[in-house]
Amino acid sequence: MAHLIRSLRTFLERELEPMAAVHEQQKPLPKQALPPNIADLPLKQWDKAVFSTELVNLNIVPPVNPVKVGQKAAAKSTVGSGWVEEGTYAGTQLALTEMYDRIERGYISYFDAMGFESTIPQTIPFEEKMSIYNYQSPTKDNYPPHLDVIPTHDQTLPWKIFNVVGLLDAASLLPKIVPNTFLGKIASDIQESFLNVIDGKPEQGPTIADVEKRNKFDRQSGTDIERGANIGDYDDWYSDARFAQQQFTGTNPTTITRASAAQIADFKAAADTQGLKAVVKLLDSADPKDFYVQDCSYFREASGLQPDDVMMDPDPLGNRFGCAAVSLFQLNADGRLHPLAICTDYKVSMDKSIVVFNKRLGPSDSTASEKEDWPWRYAKTCAQVSDWTRHEITIHLNDTHFMEEAIIVATHRCIPIDHPVYKLLQPHWLKTLSLNAAARSTLVPKIIFDLVGVPNTNLYSFLKHAYKSFDFQRQYIPNDLPARGFPLSELNTPKFKNYAYAKDMNLMWNTIHTFVSSMVDLSYETDDQVANDAPIQAWCKEIRSPTAGQIPSFPVITTIPALVDAITMSIHIASPQHTAVNYLQNFYQAFVINKPASLCSPPPTSLAALQAYKEIDLVKALPIGPQHQRLWLLSSHIPHLLSFRVAEENNLINYALSLWNLYKKKTGPGEPEVKAIAETFYTQLRDLIGAFDETSRGMTDGTVPYNVLDPNSTAVSILI
Repeated sequence: MAHLIRSLRTFLERELEPMAAVHEQQKPLPKQALPPNIADLPLKQWDKAVFSTELVNLNIVPPVNPVKVGQKAAAKSTVGSGWVEEGTYAGTQLALTEMYDRIERGYISYFDAMGFESTIPQTIPFEEKMSIYNYQSPTKDNYPPHLDVIPTHDQTLPWKIFNVVGLLDAASLLPKIVPNTFLGKIASDIQESFLNVIDGKPEQGPTIADVEKRNKFDRQSGTDIERGANIGDYDDWYSDARFAQQQFTGTNPTTITRASAAQIADFKAAADTQGLKAVVKLLDSADPKDFYVQDCSYFREASGLQPDDVMMDPDPLGNRFGCAAVSLFQLNADGRLHPLAICTDYKVSMDKSIVVFNKRLGPSDSTASEKEDWPWRYAKTCAQVSDWTRHEITIHLNDTHFMEEAIIVATHRCIPIDHPVYKLLQPHWLKTLSLNAAARSTLVPKIIFDLVGVPNTNLYSFLKHAYKSFDFQRQYIPNDLPARGFPLSELNTPKFKNYAYAKDMNLMWNTIHTFVSSMVDLSYETDDQVANDAPIQAWCKEIRSPTAGQIPSFPVITTIPALVDAITMSIHIASPQHTAVNYLQNFYQAFVINKPASLCSPPPTSLAALQAYKEIDLVKALPIGPQHQRLWLLSSHIPHLLSFRVAEENNLINYALSLWNLYKKKTGPGEPEVKAIAETFYTQLRDLIGAFDETSRGMTDGTVPYNVLDPNSTAVSILI
C-alpha cells in the first residue's frame, strides 16, 4: 500500500474532493461564480464522450462478435481485459452511475427493438404476443420466474441485436470500473487512521467519530428524495430511538410483527439465565400485545445452510460475514417503540445463541451511557445487517421487482390490449421489464451479492425461498397490517402514531382501490361476467401455474371484489410499495455504519466475548480501513444509485392528471365516466398529501419526517 501504482491514465485519476455544502443539485454557475482553479470545481457528471473514450483506452468495453445473418452465432464474445487499477472515490461514484445508466439504456434499446417495451406503441396480434412474451426456463438461470429476454445462439437476429447493443458481456463491466485501490484525500485519511489502530493507537482512529466527520464531506449531491441528507447528520443516529423508528419508517417498514408467546418466552428464558430480574419482570407484567419482533431466524434454512453454519462469504480483500438477528421491541402507549433485546445471530435455537439485553428498559431511561454501550451497539449493528439482506433481497428485489414482472408477463400472454384489466395495469409497467433485466445481469450478481456476507449460491437459494414464500392475498394491506399486529381501526390512536408507513399505506391502498373499483364497474355488472371472462381466467391460471408465474397464492378470480383486489395489489406493488422500500435507501444506507450489508469480522462466539466489546471491536466489524475501501464505496453509492427522485411526469398525480386530460373532451359510451373517475382519483391523491404531512408532523418530536409516499413523489411504476 505504501508504493501505490501511479499509472492511472486519465480516467478516475484526478482528485475530486466532494464538498460538504453540496447537498442540492446546483444550477449552472455563471462565469463569475466559477472558481479560478479548475481543481476547486467538483465534477457532477462525466462528459459522455470523455467517459467513452477512456473505456476504450482501458480496453474495458466488450468487442462486438460479428454475426452474419443465417449463420450460427459464436459462443460468446470476450469482454476487454482492461481494469481500472486505481481511482478516486468521487470519480468512481460518478463512473458507476454513468456505466449503470448506460447498461440500463442498452436494455431499453434492446427491449424496444425486440418489441418487449416499444417506444412507439404497436398493435401486435395477440397470438404473436404469446410467442414474444415467455417465461424463461427455470433451469436457465438462478432467478425466480421472469421474461425470457436473452436469446440463444441459434436465434441469430435477436442474438445479433443483443450483441451489438453491448449487452452480451454487460455483467462484467461494473466490477471492472471499481478499483481495489483508491487515491485521494478521502482514501488516504481512511488508510492513515486505520494504520494508527494497527500501531496500537486506537484513540487516534479510525473511530466512529472519524466516520461521522467524514460523512459530512463524502456526500452525494441531492438527487434523492431527501435531497442528499442522511441519517448520519443526526448526532444521535446510533440511539435506541433512531434504531427503533427505522422499523416503522425506514427502508423496511414492512416486516415488524407482533411477537408470539413462544418468542416472548424464549427471550424471557434468556433473561432469566443471565439473572436479569428486571427484564423478566417487564416481560411478565407488560401486555403481550405490546411486544413486537423483527425475526430473521429463518435465514440459514432459507439459504440452504445448516442451522449452526457460519454465514461467511470468502473474499481476498477481507471475508464478509452475515448474521440472522432476532430483535424484540416494546411499543409504548405514547407510540414510542423501544428495543429490549437482540439475538445477534440465531443458531439452532435461542438458548444456543447469543442474546443481549438493553440496559435501558424504557424510552425515557437515561441515555447517558447509550453512546458507549459497545456490546449493545454491536447487537444493533447485527440487526441492521440482517435487515439489509432481508430488505434488499426479499422486500425490495423479490416482493416488488420480481413479483410485478411475473404479473406483467402473464398479462401480456393472456389479456388483449383492449381489455379493461390490461388498460388498468399497463401504465404501471413503465421501464420495469428492461430495468429488471439489467439488474439480473449486472447489479444483482456483480454488486449487490458481493456486499452480503453469504456466498452467491446461498443467496440465490434465499431469493427463491422469498419468491416461494410470498403470499399474494396475505400481502393485501387490509390483510397484512392486522396480521402483523396493527389493527386498522386503531391506526389513528396515539399508540400507533409513529407507524407512518402503515397509516399512509392504508390510506393509499384505499384510494387506489376506490379508483380501480370505479373503473372495473364500468365493464362488469355481475360476478358471473367476471367468472366467464376467458382472458381473466387464463390470467389467473398463468400466474398460478407451476410452469409459468409460480404464484399459487394469486386468487382464482370469480367475483368483482376479487378482481378489484387483485388489480389493486398489482398496482400497489409497482407504485406505492416499491416507492416505500426503494427511495429512502440513500438516506438510511449511504451512511454505511448505520446499516451495513455485512460484517467484516467474525461474530463473537460467546456472550462473555461480546460483553467485553469496545469501540475498536465494533470498528473492526465495519467496512473501515484500506482493505474495505471498495466495499465501503459500493455500500455507500448503490443506495444513491437507486434513490434518484421520481421525475414529475412519472408520479401518480401526473397519471391521474393525464387520464383526466385524455377523456375531458370525449363523449363516447363510458368516457365521461372515466373523466369523472380520474378527477376523483386526482382529488383523493391530492388530499393524501395533506393527510400524510399531518401524520409525519404527528410523530414523536425529533423523529425523521416521513414523506416518501407523498403522491408527488410516488412513482407510477418500478422505474429504478
